[in-house]
Amino acid sequence: MKKYLLPNDVNWYRANFHCHTVHSDGAYTPEKVKEVYKNHGYSIVAYTDHDVLLDHSDLNDEGFLALTSCEYAVNEATPKFPKIFDVETGDWQRKKCVHLNIFAKDQHNTFMPATAIEQQWILQNRYPDTKCDGYFREYSKEGINEIIKRCNDAGFLVQLNHPYWSLNEREDYINMEGLWGLEILNYATELETGSEYCPYIYDDMVRNGMFNLVCTMGDDNHNHGDSVRESFGGSTFIGAKELKYDQIIEAMEKGNIYCASGRNNPPQFKELYVEDNKIIIECSPVESIYVNGYGRNDRHITAPENEEITHGEFALRESDVYFRVTIRDKYGNNAHTHTYFVKDYLEK
Repeated sequence: MKKYLLPNDVNWYRANFHCHTVHSDGAYTPEKVKEVYKNHGYSIVAYTDHDVLLDHSDLNDEGFLALTSCEYAVNEATPKFPKIFDVETGDWQRKKCVHLNIFAKDQHNTFMPATAIEQQWILQNRYPDTKCDGYFREYSKEGINEIIKRCNDAGFLVQLNHPYWSLNEREDYINMEGLWGLEILNYATELETGSEYCPYIYDDMVRNGMFNLVCTMGDDNHNHGDSVRESFGGSTFIGAKELKYDQIIEAMEKGNIYCASGRNNPPQFKELYVEDNKIIIECSPVESIYVNGYGRNDRHITAPENEEITHGEFALRESDVYFRVTIRDKYGNNAHTHTYFVKDYLEK
């Protein structure tokens, strides 16, 4: 009997989960973003402008869906740097921060549950219909978890963004509570730093108890200079029957998603299931297929030189505890699933 890890009776929609427009520090209007992304094969864009939560449902059509979302930030007041570096501690580039994308479960929910108190007046002056509570954001374990809790309670899924750019350390991210997802590739900051691809942080968070955490990728595009250089590099694919807001959110909550890098033809999963205690992978042509469990990865299939593969099989091992699947194409682009627990699929 096949037990599907990714549903086989749905449509798969390509999404950009991280985007900025003229409503914060982006160059394109929401309409222009829709145009360029739809023309590139995307069906979904989360409009995550900084501290601005707007309902863009007027952009929806049968081939496009706008997710109601925004990006919150909380910044460290005084950076921790050893004196041996002899640097100015007031430099913003050395301050740690936490950036969180929040995705509204109800498309028309534009209540902002943790607006920075110093931004409340500016926000409500610019957007008179905005509803927000005015909250003092504190950069601390307790302060960050309070923001996440407020967002969860108000009906949002919460994602941690670009941990490398934010200078997040292990003690920061493993203490976060209530996260729905981790952005394991932020394409814009990867172009900027060369270090923003971080599946190892995802694994560390899961190993430390965040068992229901999903992994995503997004562009964080700003499109300055009328450029799409930051666009199309990090995608999240969502499996749902129809391109309807409630169905997309339900798919996100169930984990019917995977993420992939690559601007034009990112690697994609075709089927993923367990049968007779084997993990079966069907995918677009790739160079390698990997299965990672709890511990050091020792399982992969690699195509012969100058060839590609579209199928892989791995025994379901109880010792793995959980597993996730990665496929990598010949250009170095990767697609990742989130983790699955062996006990949920193992037949004894």
